[in-house]
This record gives sequence, C-alpha cells and structure tokens, in this order.
Amino acid sequence: MDFTSWALQKKLKDQDLLFKRALKTPLQEALFSKLANQLASLNPTYSEGLSVLEMLTDLILMGHNEMLFEGAESFETWKSALKKLRFPETSQRDELLKTKLEQLPWPYGSKVKFERRGDKAGVELKLFVSSATDLTKILASLERVQVEISK
Repeated sequence: MDFTSWALQKKLKDQDLLFKRALKTPLQEALFSKLANQLASLNPTYSEGLSVLEMLTDLILMGHNEMLFEGAESFETWKSALKKLRFPETSQRDELLKTKLEQLPWPYGSKVKFERRGDKAGVELKLFVSSATDLTKILASLERVQVEISK
C-alpha cells in the first residue's frame, strides 16, 4: 500500500499534515515521501501513523536520512528505533531506569512492567492478594522496594 492509498483509507486531511510544511528542500520532501510510503506499507492506525510522520519530519529536519529506514520490518520495531533517534538521551535514561527498577526486590508473584506514559516513566505493578496475610507480606516487600528506590 502506498501513502496516498493509506491516507485515503484513514481519511487524512491536509491539515493533519501541517507539520510537513517545515520541510523546505526538495530532498527533504522526497525523503519524507519515501518514508511515508514505508509507513503506509506497515498500515498503522490513523493516530499512530500521524505520530510517526511527525517524528519523521523532526528527524529529517535534524539531518537524519537513510538511517530512518532501519528497523522497518514491523511498525513497532521501526517506531521504537525512530524514538531512539529522536530522543536519544531520554531513551538512554529509560533503559537505565528500566534495568534499575526491574532489579528491585518486588513481592513474590508480582508482575512488573516498565512503561513510559508521556513525560513520565515508571512501572506498572500487578499483584494478586488472596488473604490479609498475603497483603501484609506484600506491603512488607513493597517497603523494601521503597527503601531501595530511596538509595
């Protein structure tokens, strides 16, 4: 699927692509077109597609070029690779924070998943409590986690 077909399918309007006006040279516009076709071939949702197109525009303006095609085997891997290019310091900090948080002494049986939600990074914690005793043990474990985080 090419970008024009994808844009029609997702009912994109010209005003959805206002960020594209920042591209000034024919070379920048040509690169954007190639990348937009690459994006369309992965068939993301409307909002995911717009988000990546805006990020691609930023990366083109930052001087990135053919390296923008790396990791385009699937939408998620490509999007992740682009985010690392666009936000290198945040990506590096997130990796360090993820490693630190995953190594904390979380309660037995808990499921911990690192997440970034907008400007905030943290963990999603899932616990199963079946009794008051379980809850007491979990709270004690969480206090140990709190002590470790405070260090």
